[in-house]
Amino acid sequence: MTRVDTLFTGRVYYEGEFKEACIGVEDGIISFIGKEANAPSYDEKIDFKGLFIIPGLIDIHAHLRGVRLKHKEDFFTGTCAAAAGGFTLVLDMPNTDPPTNSRLRMMEKVEEAETQIIVDTGFYFGRPEEASEAEKLVKTRAIGLKLYPEDYSKKVQPSLVEIVNIVKRSNRKIVFHPEDISIIEQKRKAYPEMLRGVEKHSFIRPLEAELSALDVFYKSFGTSAHATHLTSLESIMKARVNGFTYDVSVNHLTLTDNDLLKLGGICKVNPPLRSPEEKQRLVESLNNGMITILTTDHAPHTLEEKNLTLYDEIPSGIPCFETAFPAILDMFHKTGLNIHAAIKAFTRGPAEFLGDRRLGAVTEGNLANLTVFDLKEEWKVRPEEFYTKAKYSPFAGRVLKGRVKATVIRGVVVFQDGEIKVQRGFGKIYGMGGINRSD
Repeated sequence: MTRVDTLFTGRVYYEGEFKEACIGVEDGIISFIGKEANAPSYDEKIDFKGLFIIPGLIDIHAHLRGVRLKHKEDFFTGTCAAAAGGFTLVLDMPNTDPPTNSRLRMMEKVEEAETQIIVDTGFYFGRPEEASEAEKLVKTRAIGLKLYPEDYSKKVQPSLVEIVNIVKRSNRKIVFHPEDISIIEQKRKAYPEMLRGVEKHSFIRPLEAELSALDVFYKSFGTSAHATHLTSLESIMKARVNGFTYDVSVNHLTLTDNDLLKLGGICKVNPPLRSPEEKQRLVESLNNGMITILTTDHAPHTLEEKNLTLYDEIPSGIPCFETAFPAILDMFHKTGLNIHAAIKAFTRGPAEFLGDRRLGAVTEGNLANLTVFDLKEEWKVRPEEFYTKAKYSPFAGRVLKGRVKATVIRGVVVFQDGEIKVQRGFGKIYGMGGINRSD
């Protein structure tokens, strides 16, 4: 090798440890890793001296809204927020308006997104009305099927079994939200119809509902599925016994039901935030390697919606692209969280979930997707400065230690020092098999 397009220097996370090194990139691919003295010549050098360089963060569970929900978020603002948070690839959920549950709606969504996205973006589809539509959807490059509690946790229709089998045969992913809607509906009856506030959220959607759903799904569809945003060690153990892969959201790793009581609707999320003791068990599970995938579950709503009074009117979801990884870095400083385990759970774990060997590690031959951060910088969270349209956060006003400084996708700096550096549409559509512009 005689020359590369770009040479990045800094403290590189390579082979499980940080080393002073440089990364040579040619045509968007890592072609050299080593000491600068041994580096090839280059067209451009970008010096991240004193900063840490890790594989680009991947989020397999996010909500970019768009279509008829642009007032909450659109593909441009959502992926700008993702880039600002260090994410190089995000996967969007299908519970949009209208739901992404047909080939036509999937193609409309992709068409809207591909001219707007800043980071690479993939899409799940929701439960289609007919099995024949599932056959069409699995012929696109969609990531797979996302099922919600109302889809499966009551009586399972034969048509859904057929749809799940179609998805399994296609080797697409099946991801499900584990909460038993029957238990939730029964618990809701214990409170007034015009229930105010969110204080009863954890009682209405108890851990019991999550555990039950893990068994209901297993009995209906067997293994070969992924349980998303688990909230307890007990849930993790049950998912493992049932043969599911699983993830945990940063929300449940960094916040508790005390935050819900203090901040109200801003912290209403499904499944609910759990107790400080349950959160600590999740931290220990990450530290010991039981949690191999972290997600953001970035779910923006308007502040007006989150400030509504009636329980059933307050939407669930927390916007967190821009605080997720910094909150993890802050926990490293304050609680001794295993930073190596956290990095792997936002990089290698999601890459393995996708079966994409070009992602998740700083290795020659991989895509040059990188996240650059300052481990020691302290900064005050000011939601009014966020890229997301959701200008609020459970971390508002807090000082976090650790900050994303740059995001690199295919060798191009897309975000640096608070600024987006590329034009709309730089990001590419990601599907099973990799990156492409269309199906």
